[in-house]
Amino acid sequence: MMMKNDADIIVEYTSSFVRRSDYRDLAEKALAVCAEYGFKFGIQVHNTADFPELEKAAALNVPMTFHAPVLCDYQINLAASDFAPAMNSLKITAEYMRKYNVAKAVFHGFNMTDVPIPSFGRGLDYVKAFGPAMRRELCLDGTFLCNDFIGTPEYKMRFERVVERLAWMKKEYPDLEFLIENDFPSFGAGSLFADFAAGLDNPVCLDVSHLWAAAFILDRDYFTEAEAFLKNGNVRMLHLHASPYTSSVPKHKWSDGHMSLLTPNKMDLPRLVSLCGKYNVKHYVLEIIETLSERDINAFACMFNGE
Repeated sequence: MMMKNDADIIVEYTSSFVRRSDYRDLAEKALAVCAEYGFKFGIQVHNTADFPELEKAAALNVPMTFHAPVLCDYQINLAASDFAPAMNSLKITAEYMRKYNVAKAVFHGFNMTDVPIPSFGRGLDYVKAFGPAMRRELCLDGTFLCNDFIGTPEYKMRFERVVERLAWMKKEYPDLEFLIENDFPSFGAGSLFADFAAGLDNPVCLDVSHLWAAAFILDRDYFTEAEAFLKNGNVRMLHLHASPYTSSVPKHKWSDGHMSLLTPNKMDLPRLVSLCGKYNVKHYVLEIIETLSERDINAFACMFNGE
């Protein structure tokens, strides 16, 4: 017998599942399983989605959030000297949000570059999109993974830009909520750890596999960082997925997670989900790319209920 929850918990699928031929069946099963647990089901439209994917997700008639930017030419880099590309992507995303009745979006907003970064997906892969903006002096030798530039004068300067522009966004889009997400540690990403989030007056989306990679690559303790994120009270959403990488894998061979919660891993996801419940996080996005199914909702529910 499934345990029902009284908590007002939102569980979302990332929109890539609608690329599958059985996506309607997947959505129906997700709705049914969420209802048995007392969860609200929704969809987060991913930043790699094309227009047909957005339309198919919207046609399922469940609540949606966005992973911004949506259908834009450039990433939203609030740390760049020229704010215009980010402003334009925000404007386009906000227009789509209002059109589709979406009140909340999450985005990656801090890269240590002034070069505009094209949006990946829709025919352009991640490495090719970010490659022209890569600064080798900010990377581990021979990789695109970050070295420890946190605390440098340039980092502090760019962080101040991010703070100022987040404040501008609140005034410009008072009807919309934009959460900034911690990054995978690559291509000069600046939003990696809890000390970044603690300096913001802005809600945060915590991506568990991004933090898993950042903690290993930059030699920090994963759970110390996770709890520090949660303690500052800004975490309003969790991107939940498994990463198969362990300390036995050399740093230069690490990549992202985005795998089913049933994937063998060393992350102790039940402990992490329990921590999130302790700190009253109510919004969970199963950002699983290929094997997403109702079994992941069951796995999350067991973690959330401490089973």
